[in-house]
Amino acid sequence: MVIALLLILPTVQAQKVEEISNFKITVDVDTLAHVRYDVTLKNLIDKPVVPGIGEIRLQKAEPVKVGFLSIPFTDERKPVKVYNVKAYSENRNFKVTVEEKEDYTLIVYEIWYPIEPKGELNFTVEYDADIVDSGLLFKSVTIPLGTDTDIKNLEINVNSDWKLTYAEPPAENTPMWKGSLPAGSIAFFTAEFSLLPLPAMPVRGYVVFWGALLALAVILLVLGLRK
Repeated sequence: MVIALLLILPTVQAQKVEEISNFKITVDVDTLAHVRYDVTLKNLIDKPVVPGIGEIRLQKAEPVKVGFLSIPFTDERKPVKVYNVKAYSENRNFKVTVEEKEDYTLIVYEIWYPIEPKGELNFTVEYDADIVDSGLLFKSVTIPLGTDTDIKNLEINVNSDWKLTYAEPPAENTPMWKGSLPAGSIAFFTAEFSLLPLPAMPVRGYVVFWGALLALAVILLVLGLRK
């Protein structure tokens, strides 16, 4: 699954005029995922700046499945179904449109309110999305994040009632991931959860679990044939 946030300025500037001083992503994992972005956009110059148009591009990469088993390295890229999309700041609601492309979904929000010189704008974007890769005993989300605006302070939390079995990069407690992201770069964050009381592992839990069951089945079959 892909989540990419691109803040697009209305005109090309010779100097940096904005940065994202704080960007907090919260993903609540269930059958669907509830995704929330809390963003602080900072004006870096001594003149008012209008943020303009922001884009969120969502793309689901689903593996081919045989029954309830996912086959590794067989991802197919598709658009994502989204619901209940909104963007707002305090008592202001921003215009939001959703368009489904051939292999991704595009959410566009518009902010035409000026940010005062050296000032900041806090705003939130929320939506529900079919971005959870769910199996019989495991479910996961992957969050690639790209931006054309510097992100100075980034925090990401992924929450689930199931037990965390895998995280890449390795997760901390709260927030799970934190750091920064320069303009023009992209980073990937993956969290896998299981209904089973498994420990956190350095590889995906579903690969270990179903691989162990398959190996056990082969051993039992070989032993049965030798009798």
